[in-house]
Amino acid sequence: MAGMSCRFPGAGSVAAFWDLLTRNTDAISEIPRDRFDVDEWYSTKPSPGRTISRHGGFLADVRGFDAEFFGISPREARAMDPQQRLLLEVAWEALEDAGIRPSELAGRRVGVFVGQATAEYGKASRDAGNHDVRHAAGGELRAVTSGRLSYALDLRGPSIVVDTACSSSLVAVHNARQSLLTGECDVAIAAGVNVILLPDDAIAYSQASMLAPDGRCKFGSARADGFVRSEGIGAVVLERLDDAVEHGDRVHAVLLGSAVSNDGRGSGLLLQPAVRGQAEMLVAAYRDAGLDPSTVDYIEAHGTGTSVGDRVELAALREVAGEGRATPLLLGSVKSNIGHTEAAAGVAGLIKAVLIAEHRTVPASLHGQVPAEGLTDGPLRLVTRNQPLTAGQPVIGVSSFGISGTNVHVVLTSPPDAVPTEDNGRPRVLTLSAKSAAALREAATAYVSRLDDAVAVHDICYTAAARRDHHEHRLAVTGTNIAELQSGLRAFLAGETSPDRASERPQVVFQFPGQGSQWRGMGRELYEVSPAFRAALDECDAAVRDEAGWSVVDVLTGATPWPETIQVIQPVLWAVQVALASHWQSWGVHPDVVVGHSMGEVAAAQIAGALSARDAAAVICRRSALMQETAGSGAMLWAELSAEHAEKLLQRYRGEVCVAADNSPGTCVLAGPVELMTTVAEDLGSRGIAYRPIKDVDVASHSPLMDKVAVALREQLDALRPQEPRIDFRSTVDDGRRELDARYWADNVRHTVRFTDTVRRVLTGSRPTVVLEISPHPVLLAAVREIGEAVTVPSLRRGEPELRTITEALGHLHVAGVPVDWESWFGGGQCVPLPAYPWQHQEYWFESFTEDTELVRAVDAAALGIAEAVKGLRFRGLTPLPCAALFEAVLSVARGTGSSTAHALKNVRFHELCAVDPESLPSLTVTLRPERGGTRAFTVHTGEGTLLTSGELERGGSISTVELDWALERCREYVRDSDFHELATRHGYEIEGPFRSLRQAWRGQDMAVARFGVAGPAPVVVETGLQALMLALGSSAIPLGVDRVRITGRATGEFWAVARRRRGKPVVDVRLYDDRYDCFAELTGITVRTDASALLGGITELLNGVTNLLRSARTPAPPPSVPAPAPREEPVVAGEPVREVVLGHVAAVLGTTPDRLDTRRALRDLGLDSLMAAQLTARLKKSLGRTVPATQLLGPEDVGALADGLT
Repeated sequence: MAGMSCRFPGAGSVAAFWDLLTRNTDAISEIPRDRFDVDEWYSTKPSPGRTISRHGGFLADVRGFDAEFFGISPREARAMDPQQRLLLEVAWEALEDAGIRPSELAGRRVGVFVGQATAEYGKASRDAGNHDVRHAAGGELRAVTSGRLSYALDLRGPSIVVDTACSSSLVAVHNARQSLLTGECDVAIAAGVNVILLPDDAIAYSQASMLAPDGRCKFGSARADGFVRSEGIGAVVLERLDDAVEHGDRVHAVLLGSAVSNDGRGSGLLLQPAVRGQAEMLVAAYRDAGLDPSTVDYIEAHGTGTSVGDRVELAALREVAGEGRATPLLLGSVKSNIGHTEAAAGVAGLIKAVLIAEHRTVPASLHGQVPAEGLTDGPLRLVTRNQPLTAGQPVIGVSSFGISGTNVHVVLTSPPDAVPTEDNGRPRVLTLSAKSAAALREAATAYVSRLDDAVAVHDICYTAAARRDHHEHRLAVTGTNIAELQSGLRAFLAGETSPDRASERPQVVFQFPGQGSQWRGMGRELYEVSPAFRAALDECDAAVRDEAGWSVVDVLTGATPWPETIQVIQPVLWAVQVALASHWQSWGVHPDVVVGHSMGEVAAAQIAGALSARDAAAVICRRSALMQETAGSGAMLWAELSAEHAEKLLQRYRGEVCVAADNSPGTCVLAGPVELMTTVAEDLGSRGIAYRPIKDVDVASHSPLMDKVAVALREQLDALRPQEPRIDFRSTVDDGRRELDARYWADNVRHTVRFTDTVRRVLTGSRPTVVLEISPHPVLLAAVREIGEAVTVPSLRRGEPELRTITEALGHLHVAGVPVDWESWFGGGQCVPLPAYPWQHQEYWFESFTEDTELVRAVDAAALGIAEAVKGLRFRGLTPLPCAALFEAVLSVARGTGSSTAHALKNVRFHELCAVDPESLPSLTVTLRPERGGTRAFTVHTGEGTLLTSGELERGGSISTVELDWALERCREYVRDSDFHELATRHGYEIEGPFRSLRQAWRGQDMAVARFGVAGPAPVVVETGLQALMLALGSSAIPLGVDRVRITGRATGEFWAVARRRRGKPVVDVRLYDDRYDCFAELTGITVRTDASALLGGITELLNGVTNLLRSARTPAPPPSVPAPAPREEPVVAGEPVREVVLGHVAAVLGTTPDRLDTRRALRDLGLDSLMAAQLTARLKKSLGRTVPATQLLGPEDVGALADGLT
């Protein structure tokens, strides 16, 4: 068992769990109201539909989750069973505890075995009205739980959810162990999880007299009377022992054996345990472990505290492990502390057992003050106070039993003690990382408080760097002891140092400067401590000895005097540069590009693979020797002006003084004869141009004084045969890709160094760039920063301790995203416990649709079933949104609250007519206010916020009908359908399609009866039936309000409508009847407006506002498929940035807000799946008229680039 993590009642980590156990803490509490209202379900006596227990063990947070860490969208996170969310985080922690980087498991044969017996979140969310497919799959299907972890980490081994009730998680451990032993997988994650959200199981257990009324598991007590339900999750990481040792992973315990069996018909009852079945299982487990059961020192019992269960378990233990013992068998049950975590009970006992083996202490089992018979003087002994475990290498057993008779037992022991690492006093890098800036600060805070002098600094830093995944927000501090590391962390927390964000692997440039970085003593410390530095320097030393007859090593170590001549300085610098580069490469830092400046190109060419050490030594030694022949004739100076400006100023010198190096847009190096350079310096000073003579240089490199040197060098290197570079070599001699032959090196010494142009080309590209200067002291990093954007890092600094300086540089490179071979850098180490990843929790939960909370829902009008029918309804050339659609929008939201009670609307008022585009129906926003006096006020707005209707929602109510026969007797005037449609046309209506379904009609005094032939959704049927209004009034009518709307069903074929005007009032009642003459809809107190002037005024008002309303309708937001209100989609209007529109659509689909989008990440990394991609494609098509294929949306392109590409 390499790693473990857990969350149990009262304990959010393994360390906290052990503290809880050793403090003998009782973690049971009353059932919190955010699970369910215990007052509603509790009874002091067993009663149907009631629980006898008010208590349980509950996790501190089951709603919080770091969805962003796992690339899961808020929309998806809300649909996930919280047990899945807990598993993702706890499994990650267990892998970290094992010293296994989760990213290294991707694509490997890693198994996932999860014990889970319940999935109540799906039912709870469905009862609350969430019908998104994600709530069904994510919240109710237990099979998804293991698959969720396998998918998140890309694990390719078996992925299985085990349900044997209370033994599930220990059976999962057994299965994981077997999978490893058979070679089916190489690493296995075994876990168990239980979250309680509904009272159903507690009620069932109460009916079976299985729950303890006082809410305590009293295993081993004469007072045992049942168990208490609890929540929890535990995860363990298993490997074959040899593999774990070989990989250097942690080993918490060794699982020696295990066995699973079933009681069969041993007890004569399905749900009652059997002594024989448990005894046979124990014998099989110890046989598998190769041990006599009498040698076991402690057993973590299943120990629920039921009288029958305890009696059977103790009898089986006495029979198998009680005989022939030298000392009593110690027993305990973690359920006495945290309750019965059901499917997670086995793994809870396992983790406790492992902690006992590690700490050699057995915590007390609670509530056993009055021991059960046989636990005071026999071979079994209940541990009632903390006591040491004296066995040298203890053998411990863990039992777990399922209600259907599936039993499991695991035998374990402690591993050999690890040998601690001895610190050698060298500086170490402590690396911290997180997926957000806030999490990084939290991690730093945790490390400050958790760093312990008792643990070797080497092991702490090794575990953090080599055994943890590195995320994009990074921090690195350097120190030789705990105090220095804590100081660095506190400086970060105080804002004195800044972290960095490594969003992607940067381009790494090794930059080799020319002469000027040398200092006495350089390289000495690294030569002593770095094998790679020493080996490379020795190789260069041998090449120089052969070429020039003197020793680089002797110069660096002080065995010979420090050089004063260029003939020695340049070869020594070259050797140090090569050794430094080799040292960096030994740490896993490899260049993508090499750039040399002047003599630095020799080392760059060697590192690129174009020159061997011998060839490079020939170039640098012969070059410097020839240059030495010109010593005293020339000089060089640095000037603060551009090369272009300098060339103009130097025209008066007729080419004798020239620009030797173009270092940056604002600086250059000038070279020429000594006497002229004095004049140049005076000229620059008089013009106010800053300059500085280059010390210890008495030659004029890259000037006409090098003409003879170039010719001679070309002749001396004529036999040079360079190789094709393995690494991208960027020349500062010219912009071409030339062979690095004799001609090239002649040009190198004579031509101007075109550093600015070369670096500018290197920095051109989408990838960030890190420039590492390979020199004893930084010379050109400021110039690089002036040329372009790059992270610049020096290798060493003049006079500073080399190992510490280069270690700090390593930290800077890591923070910038440069890959480092930490295993090589540390040379191995012990995995030690470190703070777990600091999860950044946000609450993700289905919305609780209680009557005392406000509810806001987006409703897509097209989803109401009117999409086709509405095309056949026109008024004065416009398509109005049917009133019945507004009724249905409110009622559909009311039904979505999960209430089984029918609803009615009352005091409905219409505030604005809504004209729509029949090809693109709008999104409506329905708001239900908190209940007051038995009703809930409601409003319906357009997507732009225009109020369409308001009223009240009430529960229940019956239909008070007028008999259809009675109405037919009073309506004797037959109305032909052609006459009706002529009347409708005269008043501005055009009725086609499903709405044109009038079969027969009769009219009487203030009354009309009509028979229609349409069948369809309720809004279509009701709106069609409202045509009877026009028959009863004999004119057009615009509804202003309705006193009461009650719809109990819909017609499946022909239906009848009765409209009756209240005498002397513009108020009409309409009732609809099915073909069996049963009333299924009643709209009473419909107040209408019929006078022409008012009607025309209303139409004018409508026409004046129609443009805006139509524009609102063109960009509908589909109904949210998760309970939280989705951001209201804004239409694309003139002047609105397309980028903002795109981000709005992306946020809506992901279930978040635009301001929370990280536009530097790909949509797939934000949790976009194929279903969401299809929805986003449809939105973008409708809003922008652009088709963006789902494959593009799911590709690597980041959100910002996608949005910009659509502008």
